[in-house]
Amino acid sequence: MKILISIFKIITLNLLCVFWINPAFCQDIFNDKMPSIVPPDKVYEQTFNTAGWRFGINMGMYFANKETADFYSGIPANENNIKYVLDNKYWYEEIKQELNSHRILDTQGNPVAMPATDKSTDWWIYYPEGMKYDAGISPGFYVKYNFNNSTGIFLQSNYVKLKTSGVFQMVIDSVNYLSDPALREGYIRGIEERISVDLGISKFYRVGEITHVFIEMGLHMNSTEALENRIQIGAKEYSIVDIYLNGSYVPGPGGNTQEYSIYQGGIGFGILLAGGVKFIVSDKISIDPGVQFTYKKQNLTNYTNFTMDTYVFVRLIFDLFGEN
Repeated sequence: MKILISIFKIITLNLLCVFWINPAFCQDIFNDKMPSIVPPDKVYEQTFNTAGWRFGINMGMYFANKETADFYSGIPANENNIKYVLDNKYWYEEIKQELNSHRILDTQGNPVAMPATDKSTDWWIYYPEGMKYDAGISPGFYVKYNFNNSTGIFLQSNYVKLKTSGVFQMVIDSVNYLSDPALREGYIRGIEERISVDLGISKFYRVGEITHVFIEMGLHMNSTEALENRIQIGAKEYSIVDIYLNGSYVPGPGGNTQEYSIYQGGIGFGILLAGGVKFIVSDKISIDPGVQFTYKKQNLTNYTNFTMDTYVFVRLIFDLFGEN
């Protein structure tokens, strides 16, 4: 219990240093005038000098908040939507063939022979609910300068590619026009790329002869790009990203409408809190397993609320050009 209380004090004092900029207060933290989580009567025979520059390699699993996965759900309000594909008369004819010549109904229950030219067709579709990202492997690098054996500042950058998928259902006309409408499934998926940059303070507290508890906190910035958003109906696949701009119809066979390179995403920001255990192998090498929580926003259209992501990692730290 005493150890837990000490850890709570440590986190609180470091947060005050970050958000209440008082030079004297922060100087005390950098000078290691902090509560210890090591019993005062405990003496360790071996001491490693970890001051100076350190370089690290991160490898871990990234668990993204599911809220932004709905960017890829294809609902009409999204920048990318399934309606964009169905509104195309050429694609609609292909889809009807995949549906064995059945027509998709509109929200009034009427079979649609051909999409309205003014794009006013409201399709009867059940969109995927609860889309979420698969966990992604996230590598990165880490650079840190330790003022002493307990305090340092760090800069790190990580990369992750995330995938999400779901199932939607189209309501189609029945076989004999006497039975109820039928449902046919389609599949939707999205692929997203994120690059993050973090800058913050790192504190270490010795708990064993070669082990330290570490706590990190700081500022976060991310660059997000939607790489792909596609649907599959039967054997046919379609991108629901409007590469022709302004909802223009895809040209028929032999058409030459210009295609555009579409960038969806942007820069976001937030804060981070991380912690773990440092296993010191030598003055030059340590292995640091830990977990990081990032409270941040991403720049995806209509999905810019702050959300919490989790990163579970193992970091290999070694002396780059240390002062040992």
